[in-house]
Amino acid sequence: MPDHTPADCDLPSLQRWLQHLPVPVRVKDGQGRCLFRNQAFEALFGSDVPPAGPDNLAHDAQVFAHGNSLETEATLWSARHGGPRQVHSLKTPLYDAAGQPQFLLEVLQDISERKQEQAALQANDQRFRDLVDFTDGIVWEADATTFNNSFISKSAERLLGYPLADWLTPNFWANHIYPEDRAQAMQYSTDCIARGEDHEFEYRFVTQDGRVVWIHDSTKIAMQDGKPKWLRGLMVDITARHQEQQLLRVSHQSLKAISQGVVIADPQQRIVSVNDAFTTITGYQPDEALGQTWNLLQGPDTSLQAVDAMRMNMAYGSHYYGDILHYRKDGSSFWNELTVSPVRDAQGALTHFIGVIRDNTKRHQNEEEIRRLAFFDALTGLPNRRLLLDRLRHAQLSTTRTLQHAAVLFLDLDNFKQLNDTLGHDVGDVLLQQVADRLTSCVREGDSVARLGGDEFVLLLESLSSHSLEAAAQAEMVASKILQTLGQPYTLGAHSHHSTPSIGIVVFVKDQESIDELLKKADIAMYQAKAAGRNVARFYEPAMQAAAAAHVQLEKDLRLALARGEFVLHYQIQVETNLRGDARTIGTEALVRWQHPTRGLVPPAAFIPAAEETGLILPLGQWVLETACAQLVAWAGNPETAHWTVAVNVSAAQFSKANFASTVRTALDSTGANPSLLKLELTESMLMQDVEEVIAKMNEIKAYGVRLALDDFGTGYSSLSYLKRLPLSQLKIDKSFVRDLLTDSSDAIIARTIVALGHSLGLRVVAEGVENIGQHDFLADIGCDAYQGYYFGRPVPASQLAVREAMPTGSL
Repeated sequence: MPDHTPADCDLPSLQRWLQHLPVPVRVKDGQGRCLFRNQAFEALFGSDVPPAGPDNLAHDAQVFAHGNSLETEATLWSARHGGPRQVHSLKTPLYDAAGQPQFLLEVLQDISERKQEQAALQANDQRFRDLVDFTDGIVWEADATTFNNSFISKSAERLLGYPLADWLTPNFWANHIYPEDRAQAMQYSTDCIARGEDHEFEYRFVTQDGRVVWIHDSTKIAMQDGKPKWLRGLMVDITARHQEQQLLRVSHQSLKAISQGVVIADPQQRIVSVNDAFTTITGYQPDEALGQTWNLLQGPDTSLQAVDAMRMNMAYGSHYYGDILHYRKDGSSFWNELTVSPVRDAQGALTHFIGVIRDNTKRHQNEEEIRRLAFFDALTGLPNRRLLLDRLRHAQLSTTRTLQHAAVLFLDLDNFKQLNDTLGHDVGDVLLQQVADRLTSCVREGDSVARLGGDEFVLLLESLSSHSLEAAAQAEMVASKILQTLGQPYTLGAHSHHSTPSIGIVVFVKDQESIDELLKKADIAMYQAKAAGRNVARFYEPAMQAAAAAHVQLEKDLRLALARGEFVLHYQIQVETNLRGDARTIGTEALVRWQHPTRGLVPPAAFIPAAEETGLILPLGQWVLETACAQLVAWAGNPETAHWTVAVNVSAAQFSKANFASTVRTALDSTGANPSLLKLELTESMLMQDVEEVIAKMNEIKAYGVRLALDDFGTGYSSLSYLKRLPLSQLKIDKSFVRDLLTDSSDAIIARTIVALGHSLGLRVVAEGVENIGQHDFLADIGCDAYQGYYFGRPVPASQLAVREAMPTGSL
């Protein structure tokens, strides 16, 4: 827990930040008393706000009791307007350092005008329903599959002439749609039903006396067992409206006086006219817009789904309304509240589309600001407790599905209260902001950094190893980076300050524990770090703490090992055999070992991964290369070993360096080794990045006379299309295929295929992991060129290698 009181920590800085927000905001305490109102609040309601009513107080109490945000609509008296205002209220708890609601932040949005508009719309809707009930509306019901009517109101006979019994016969409705409209009307309705969408459309209908009338059909879908079952709708004769539209002529001059942007397009959606407001909103002059389509306003983040919906409505000649992110001529974006309406002539033919655009960006920005206040910390901009808990829930679900571990790091700044007491809360706030920035730089994209309150931060690391101890080591590496990064000096205005954190770590997988339990364990581990002297990280699980400590010690020992010269090379011979089975040594593979002063001879699997994580693989790999070249020079002095080659494994980190080829050249020049006796073994994975760059680097090395081999072939995903382009001299069959080739037909087929492929590319093939004569004989029968494995010799120091010339394999 933080050393300072929560009340002194957040409220002053929160008030300063909230003061200039464009939306009304106030902060209350647990008794419903208003502690702060910003300028926007007083601009709307005045400085004197009557006491809150019982409902408002009950809502406040609910937020404090449950710790959850609450959205409501309320009525507040406004002295500024001299009457009540209807508002949308978002009440969010602000937590103290103990995780308890301390204050209540209320963000308000004046919805009085919107409510008035809704009331007017509802009144209009009711008047429309009254007209339908008592005058010219036709209510109907039909089967969603056959379109056959099961009910029709009596007004159908009066308006369209046909007896009600006729409407109940199969296909009656479809057969009486005007022939030119029939296919389109049926297809549109069928498509909407398939998507389960209510719809409205217009078409012409032939009455009993032969007249053609325009019908507006509003259709709603009733579902049963998840499938459309019934259609219920309202048909209205709108012939008079279409006749009025025939007389309507759009005046371009009058459109210029409209404050909203207006676009007139032809039936092919090409723009034929725009008004001045369109130019003001979009920046496009009329001559730049004419002849273009709506694509003119699209940009990289425009929703293709919204564009498709608009195009579909226009293709059917229907109305469209929606919010679309569009772009101005200068490349800036704006939210376009867009309405597109079709215009038809007296015969119902589509003549134009009229589009009305309105810049709705401000509303979207206000909604985003409200969301940010609800989910992000006001001081640092980091996710707050509410968003962190949501991400923790998602992380638990993810670990359950993938079985990859995740980790929670609970971090508290050491002696933060002392800084606040001596330099003030403003300086403390600056430190917290800088800590937030540094923490964000310490994690990967996809990990989370949150501020709980005060000087407490929580980091969520996801997609760690599926092995618990490896995951602990990964979490410990991040914690070490945080300790180092946060331990650097801070500049706080005119002050230089040194601060350290204490970190508690919990590694988890699946949803075996509640989120509260995870945070509690991480908090306990953080206090253990405090007790251990601060500026350290501690795991809640003792086994993971021990593994992390061992990992740290291994890194320290590795660095000392390089300086002390504790690494040694062992060599495993490679042989070729003749038709009689006689084996002859042709070279070796250099294998690094660590001669640890207390642990003895350490195999590479125990330290190579740590060397790769820390970057020590680069100097270690260069030492191996130079030592192997020096050994080639030593063997050159003995006629029996002068022809031996030495193979050196190259790590991905080494090969990816731009100067790798020059380091090979340096090793050869400094030792005087014969380049043709040096083989560099590469793995498939390191060749899968930039193929052209890889080939260029390999050709540069080959130009020195060095040979290149592909190690562990068959375990990666090599593409034959570029494998043939690589300047290789050798393929190595991985030991995983050699081990069971006598008992596993799949491994035998793979080995046979690799030999055939290698020879077809002009490459020698070496099998590693040969442990018995049966494996050797099988490989010899399929044409393998050379062998390496315990059957011929284990890795030993160079001084213990025996010269093997034409020795029968059966006597090995």
